[in-house]
Amino acid sequence: MKTSGRASAGVTLAPSSQQSGGVGEDVRLCAGIVHQLPLGIVIWHLENLKDPRTFRLIFANRPAKKYLSVSDAVYGKKMADIVPELLDTQLPKVFQEVALAGEAKDLGEIRYGDDKARDGIFAGRVYPLPDHCVCLSFEDLTEQRKAERPGFNQAQLLDLVRDAIFVRDMDGRVTYWNQSAERMYGWTKQDMLGQSTFEVLKTDSPIPLEEVQNLLLRDGHWEGKLSHAKKDGTRITVASYWTLQRDETGRPVGWFQINEDVTEERRAEEARRESEEGFRLLVDGVKDYAIFRLDPRGQVVTWNPGASRIKGYLKEEIIGKHFSVFYPPEDIASGKPEEVLRTAAEKGRCEDEGWRVRKDGSRFWANAIITALRDEAGQLRGFAKVTGDITERRAVEKARQEAQALQQRTTEITLLSQLGTLLHACLTTEEAFKVFGQFASRLFTSESGALYILSPSRNVLESAAVWGDFPAGEQVFPPDDCWAIRSGRMHYVEELSSAILCPHLRGAAVAHVCVPMTAQGDTLGILHVHSNPVGPVGTKEVIRPLSASKRELATAVAEQVGLALANLKLRETLRVLSVRDPLTGLFNRRFMQESLERELRRAARSGRPLGGILLDVDHFKQFNDSYGHEAGDIVLRELGGFLQSQIRHEDVACRLGGEEFLLILPDTSLDVTRQRAEKLREASKRVSIQYGGRPLGGITLSMGVVVFPVHGTTCDVILRSADEALYQAKLQGRDCVVVAKPAQEAA
Repeated sequence: MKTSGRASAGVTLAPSSQQSGGVGEDVRLCAGIVHQLPLGIVIWHLENLKDPRTFRLIFANRPAKKYLSVSDAVYGKKMADIVPELLDTQLPKVFQEVALAGEAKDLGEIRYGDDKARDGIFAGRVYPLPDHCVCLSFEDLTEQRKAERPGFNQAQLLDLVRDAIFVRDMDGRVTYWNQSAERMYGWTKQDMLGQSTFEVLKTDSPIPLEEVQNLLLRDGHWEGKLSHAKKDGTRITVASYWTLQRDETGRPVGWFQINEDVTEERRAEEARRESEEGFRLLVDGVKDYAIFRLDPRGQVVTWNPGASRIKGYLKEEIIGKHFSVFYPPEDIASGKPEEVLRTAAEKGRCEDEGWRVRKDGSRFWANAIITALRDEAGQLRGFAKVTGDITERRAVEKARQEAQALQQRTTEITLLSQLGTLLHACLTTEEAFKVFGQFASRLFTSESGALYILSPSRNVLESAAVWGDFPAGEQVFPPDDCWAIRSGRMHYVEELSSAILCPHLRGAAVAHVCVPMTAQGDTLGILHVHSNPVGPVGTKEVIRPLSASKRELATAVAEQVGLALANLKLRETLRVLSVRDPLTGLFNRRFMQESLERELRRAARSGRPLGGILLDVDHFKQFNDSYGHEAGDIVLRELGGFLQSQIRHEDVACRLGGEEFLLILPDTSLDVTRQRAEKLREASKRVSIQYGGRPLGGITLSMGVVVFPVHGTTCDVILRSADEALYQAKLQGRDCVVVAKPAQEAA
């Protein structure tokens, strides 16, 4: 057996003068056709009988090499080095059981996935071979699941190989001798078992046999040409491939040897004689593929039963006709038949899918492979064509895609409903942004994007939530940088050279959609979604467009989020109006009452003090009398802003009414409360108040200081004590701070 594969050699054999066409040419060219069939043959040898991970590769035909993505260079290597992913499956254990038990096993259907077929199916079977070897035959059923192709048993496999296969121990003595070896050399298995092949075959090597054995021990394999003597005394030249065998301890115990007779005159004629009927039977036995040969002009030369079944023409009806009769009129008019032949001739192979026409005029969806056949001189001799009817598979795939689209749509609707429910249950916009961020990655699984909110000043858009693996664009940008804000409608672009590419992307190579979020006529921001790049910038294909369904989803999401944010904004406005004083922006008397009661309970539980400052603007009536009530409102508004700037985050500033204010200071002692009151009193004198472009003059404050529990334990007592202290401050000439008397003294 030659590691490069016998079939390819058969395709390129030059015709002899006696067989320059007809049957001999068909046999040679049929080899190229057979290698288009999806049937793989692999032989493994188990070195350690207790460890299924020690299988080494002995042989693989061309289809097997294609599916395993291996070459001749891996012969002799372990399964873990060639296809490590198989070690995570049950296959190595199954191979071990077959090798030890000597019984074949049907693997049934095995699913696989790769770049070409996401849901592929193999049908496999494992056969035992001598000396703990197993043969795996597998067939790709992806294109026609129900196809029934002929399997291979041991005898057929050996006939297929037609090479001498034997195993020798480290002394060179034979432990296994196959039938092909008997035919090649003339000695039977009984003659050779226990004999030294070096002596019996009178082996002659271009390099010393000791050096060959040393190379075998070093590399684990060796290949080259040897000269052997047959039983009748004639000598032949063989292409020999040796693979070292080891026991479970790793000790070399022998080698597996495959020999192919490459003696030119005998080998060529024997190959033609033995393969003629076998190739014909193999091709004619295939019923699920149309396999036929074309001459260089595209006329049909051969026709198998599978072609008759698929295309409807009998052999005698189609031989000699141009293969363009299988194409629909529109393809013939466009010159497609000639184009595929030209491509196959130039590139050696052309694969195509499309509609084909049967004899009765009906159409079917076909997968066709056309291979150029050339002789040793490179002269084009014709084409091999393999066509499969994949109409059913295409219909199933289409139905599967439609079902997936429906399932995706259902999932999106469900998620959108859940998002709307949660958004309307949020109390703050921050909560809404977090909820949206979690749902965005589930709604747009293959995209990235961001939610941008228009600032209160309406001069910038800021990102409030970002998702995806490839964020693109600016996080903060002016509204004019987004075409959706300018136009007030959804904006979609997938061409990088487009003049209407949103500037906020800053050259990102992605298709994108921006959807404005509006509610009650007010623009709140935009929802931005962009495709993830399919390759680095600068490559041919860097843009993945957004589907129409994704753009519709983005519009629906923007409507949900915009409505929820508008409701939150309205709710926040109503809440502020209910607890805030509209003039000063400080909390009102109602909120003060609730806050003071809450803080008193908290201080009582923790045993911590609670400070309070009741303050009043001195001579406030003079501002109203001298400048009018508008000036008085300005004084109160400025004082509200001043107090807000002087308190801590946990402090509460309230307007009780008129010019009276209360500061609630959690966890603040009497001394600290008094000190803060003094600082406020001094700082208030520096507040500059303008009215009508003229200064109104400075203000002074009178303050009463109280602390829980010294000055009371209830709201009423605390407020009364503070009011009395404030009254004392007024009596003492205003612009001063007075600490209230303890509750018992006041009583």
